[in-house]
Amino acid sequence: MGRVPHAPAWRPERRPAGRRQPDRRERRAARAAVGPAVSPLYLLRHGPLSVSGAPIGWRDDPPSVEAERRWPAVREHLRGLGLARVLSSDLARSRVPAADLGLPHEVLRALREQSFGAWEGVAWSDNPEAAVIYADPVTAAPPGGEAYKTCAARAIAAAIAALDDRPTLILAHAGSLRAILAAWLGLPIPRALDLAWDPYGFTCLDRYDIGRGVLRFHNRQIG
Repeated sequence: MGRVPHAPAWRPERRPAGRRQPDRRERRAARAAVGPAVSPLYLLRHGPLSVSGAPIGWRDDPPSVEAERRWPAVREHLRGLGLARVLSSDLARSRVPAADLGLPHEVLRALREQSFGAWEGVAWSDNPEAAVIYADPVTAAPPGGEAYKTCAARAIAAAIAALDDRPTLILAHAGSLRAILAAWLGLPIPRALDLAWDPYGFTCLDRYDIGRGVLRFHNRQIG
């Protein structure tokens, strides 16, 4: 019987001297050579509040009974999407359901709703001073509150800084979500206020790493 030759011992491949890993800018350039990278971005407005017909911005109202009743079905739908993480504001109506998803969760104060200052909780129909907002909804500010353009700027900046290529849900407020969606669709901020967004309204877009997105659906009701 002839001798069986021994296989040569395995040795790990050595990286050539002086070779380094590409940095973030080089990896981005390599991706650009084959087309922009795309990742899904999901946007969900919090559930309904107990107060209706009045602005609720920074006032930290808890989720309503109706919101809690509907939440289990909403949660089940979201858990089937393959989400990697969730971003929310620090207000309870956004933060509490986001934490309940059991995903990596980042709380960002900048995702808050517009602050309505002295008008928080005051019915629009009982507030004649609110006419200034109807006339100039983007730059006018309630007493002690902020203009919508201020809310939009901070929400957009926070989203740009926080988002990466992972499938992400932002669970926040109508004002901040409108601004974020408008930014990725290339809409000017005044047009953001033309976007209807109901409680538990659910939106999805394909977000490209060149700063633009393609809308898949908007304000869909789930749960």
